[in-house]
Formats: sequence, C-alpha cells, structure tokens
Amino acid sequence: MTLFSSLGLSQPILDAIAALGFSEATPIQAETIPALLAEEGQRDLIALAQTGTGKTAAFGLPLLQLLDGQRGAAPKKPLALILSPTRELCVQIAGELEKYAANMPHIKMLAVYGGSNIRTQQSAMRKGIDILVATPGRLMDLARRGDVSFDALQTLVLDESDEMLNMGFLDDVKEVLEQAPDEMFTWLFSATLPKPIESITRDFMEDPIRVQIGQRNMASTQVEHFAFMTTRENRYVGLRRLIDSAPGMYAMIFCTTKVETQETAEALIGDGYTAAALHGDLSQQQRDLVMHAFRTRQVRMLVCTDVAARGIDVKEITHVIHHRLPNDLESYNHRSGRTGRAGNTGLSWALVTNSEARKLPQLEREIKREIQRAQFPSRNDVVKGQLMHFAEKVAAQTEGMELVEEHVASLMPLFEGLPAKELVTKFLATEFDLLFRHYAEHVDLDLNRQERKGRNERPDRFKEDGGGRQGGRSDEQRFWINLGTKHGFSWPLLKDFVREAGRLGDYDVQGVNVGPAHGYFTVPSAKADEVRKALEHSEFNGQRVKLDPVEHHVGRMERPRDESGNRMRGRGGRPFNKGGFSEGRPGSARPPKRPYNRSPRR
Repeated sequence: MTLFSSLGLSQPILDAIAALGFSEATPIQAETIPALLAEEGQRDLIALAQTGTGKTAAFGLPLLQLLDGQRGAAPKKPLALILSPTRELCVQIAGELEKYAANMPHIKMLAVYGGSNIRTQQSAMRKGIDILVATPGRLMDLARRGDVSFDALQTLVLDESDEMLNMGFLDDVKEVLEQAPDEMFTWLFSATLPKPIESITRDFMEDPIRVQIGQRNMASTQVEHFAFMTTRENRYVGLRRLIDSAPGMYAMIFCTTKVETQETAEALIGDGYTAAALHGDLSQQQRDLVMHAFRTRQVRMLVCTDVAARGIDVKEITHVIHHRLPNDLESYNHRSGRTGRAGNTGLSWALVTNSEARKLPQLEREIKREIQRAQFPSRNDVVKGQLMHFAEKVAAQTEGMELVEEHVASLMPLFEGLPAKELVTKFLATEFDLLFRHYAEHVDLDLNRQERKGRNERPDRFKEDGGGRQGGRSDEQRFWINLGTKHGFSWPLLKDFVREAGRLGDYDVQGVNVGPAHGYFTVPSAKADEVRKALEHSEFNGQRVKLDPVEHHVGRMERPRDESGNRMRGRGGRPFNKGGFSEGRPGSARPPKRPYNRSPRR
C-alpha cells in the first residue's frame, strides 16, 4: 500500500485528492509520480499499464505540481499538451484535472475536440491557457487555422497511445512532435506498445524513464474470462440467457459491425431490456445522449463497436460480453479491460461458435490468462437467480419507505385474508410476468455446443438442439410471407405486424428474417392456423398478404421465392438474382450463404 502523502506531492494537491476521497495510490501512480517529480519533469517517460489503472492521475498530478511553480507566467500559448484518442476521454481527462487543481485556480486548462463549436474553442485559446487537452483531429484543425501554437510546449502527454494508433492518428501525433520545441519532454502512456508506437519512442525520446505494471498485453487479474460455445442461430438466445442469469448487470456488449450493433440493441429493447446502441453512424449529439444515459444507469447495457467504444471510461461495469470475438486479438484485451477496474472484479463472457473457437487458444496466449469453457445457465437457474435477487433487494430495502407507508393502510383491505405465501407469489408473478412467460412457454433449447478440437471434425448438423438444423422443431411452424424491405419492413416491424395481426404474445414470433421482397417467421404450431387466418385476410401498404408454410425437412434449406411466391431455382436453393437478408432474431433458419450477405464487409 502506497499513500499519496508519501509521493512528494504538494499540499494543495494532497488536499484536493483527500477531498475526492482518495488516499492510496495505484501501482502506476506509485511508480510514475515520484519518478517524474524527482526529475522535475525534465525526462521523457514510457509508462505501460492496463486501462482503468489510474493513468490520468499518474501524469496529471505531477504535471499540475510542475506548472504550479510557474503561476506568474500566464502564457498565451499552452505549456502542456495532453493528446487523447476520443472526445469522451478528452472530456474525462479535463474534468479530472480540474478536480485535482481545485486549489490552483491560476492554472487554466481547456479541452478541444470534434463535434463541438470550434469558434468557442478559438475564443478560449486566445485568452491564454496552461494545459490543453485535445483530440488529434481537432488539434490539427486549430493548428492549421493558426489558433494554437506548439512553440511554448514544455510537456507533451500521449494518453492511450495504442488507441491513437488504432484510430489512425499516428501521423497527427508525429506532426505535433515534429513542430514542438526540441527541449520539450514527452510522457507516453499506453496499455500496449505496438511497433509503430515503439518507433516513436526511438525517434522522439531520449533516455526515457520506463515504468511497466504487469506483463505486456497481460489481462487484468481482476477479470475472469469465460467462453460459451453455441451456434450462430442461437447466439442471440444465448445472449438473453446470459443477461437474464445476471440480475443487476451493468454491461458493455461488443459487436463487430455497425449493423449487428444496431440490430442487437433493437432486439434487446424490443424484449424489454434497457439497452442502447453506440456506433459510428450516430451523430455526436446522439452519442452524447447515449453515453449520458449509460453513465447515469438509465441504460444498463451498451451495445457497441470496438471503434465507437474506444476511450470510454465508465466505472463499475460488471460484465463485458463479446457478442462476437474480435478479429484483432489485442481488441479482446481492450474490451475486457472495461470491467474489473479500480480494485473491482469483473466478468468477460464470450459467445463463441465453432468457427470462432480456433481463436481461443491464441487469445489465451495473448492475454496470458485461461478462458474457461462454460455451460449456459439452465432455465431454472435463471428463474431462481432472478427471484432470489429480487427477494434480497426487497428484504434490504430501506430508502423511500416513509413515502409509501402512508398509503399502505388504504391498500391492506385488498389483501385481507391472503396467506403470506400466496401474497408473495402474487407479487412475484406480477413483477416477473414476462420472464416467466418466456421461460415457461418456450422449449428449453440446449444452447451449449462442444468445442471442436480438430479441423476435420464435423458437427452433428442434425442434432435435435436447434443448432445447425435447417428445419423447425415439431412444436413450431415456419412461414414464408410475401412482404420484405421494399414494402417498408425491417425485421422488428415484420415481427410486430405478425404479432399484432395474429394477437400473439411477446415471445410467440421468433426467427424473423427479411429479404427485399419476402421474409420468414416462426410461431408455435398450436397457433399456426390462427395466424394464417388472421394474416391472409390482411393488407400492408396496399399489398395483400400471402403466407406459405415452410416444410420441416431436416437439413434442407428454405428455398427463396420470387415476388409472386414461386420457389426460385438454383443450386442448393440459391436464387439467381441479387438480394440481401437482414438477419432478425437469432434462432431463425440459416439463409442461403450466397448471394446473401449477412453484414457489410469487415
């Protein structure tokens, strides 16, 4: 244990830290702060530590102390520049530095980043600042306009350097280094040290101090890693099962494409979860709203792409879920590092198909940790866990009791004569109605799939577990419908249309797929006739609805149809025209491999 008071920090900074409730330094802070203060900041520095280990304070506290001695300078040009890869991280760094500098009002700082009013930033720059926190893109924009100069820089901090490389900012970083004074010192902070970043240390640093916490690329010991083997068709069903098994979850769910991110978030929202999507197609205002909702826990699941999530630092995330494994092994470590921060423990769960399983041994070597192969929780485990969590929450409830108490007396006659057990049962049935319906009405698919150990092993594609089987189950009926995207349908809209027209329950319509001119969906066999009668006498946007049952031949692909409903010919049931399925709820039959593209090229 290392106390901040033993690191050589000045009293104004110690007072500010104490006011924030901090007393013990993290390892990266304990190593870095005294080293920089001993050199009075007159040394280059390379510091390697995983994200979430307190790097902002590691460079921010010594930087403030060194600038505090220059309070009379009041420069028009910045003395220190902190580069960060994303807007969110830029704002976060500036916010933390302002808290640390609470007793140093003479130190002026400014955050500049894209997506905000550049004229406001230009005006603030003209007033003079000591510390400039910036994203590379906006910084270079200001520099080219002549609004910022690097002439007076004494210290350059490169935060999350590997992320800046991944986001394509390496050239901007080099341009800053080339324009900065020779006497400037560079402090580089990073989770990893890729070769391009290592070349910067050779070209622009001289005899740097080196601090490394843990082994390079090693995952945090505060995070446990699990892989759940499943099938492509059951991926979303498996995701729901994992979410339901962890009441109170506060998670980031990572997808590999923007389309997958949006569709997964929409599916979760449609099923009653508080979720939101974060990807590159959102405007800055939309992104800000999503992040505010997530940070304030109005949204408890953030479904995101790797690029959109870079630089985000949200405290107390309990789970990271890999909806798909990333193509870049290093990205897995960055994803998982979002949880298990600041001394907390975290869980990293990956949904893995057999085609992705080959990545697991590589990942284990990369992160130097075991990824445990785990079984999906059973339905009973999920329901029991949810009930126990709710019961414990009710038993421990103390806040707001007085607000409700005055109304209790007027409600008591409604429950007069009810035994305690029956009363509790009624409340639980009301609270968990949707959950109980989902797990009571649907067949419990065996979501687990064994990891194939050899390249030549073939899965049992006809196994009765819903995984790899192209037909339906005996208690389900699959339909073709002559409505598609050109009629105004996305898969959520088609699902809602079928559900409302057939007066079905929330979980009765599954496996929705939508193509340009037609789609597919699955309903319980017991309700198939009712659905058929309801839909065949309906219209949508002037188009008369046509339905046709899909045969349940095991291992046989659903053959696409033309706009008239006739089955199209082609090898393996593939049509000759071009089109695209938009995958809806997993659990659906697999669409033909060609020419349909499930997602954009990655």
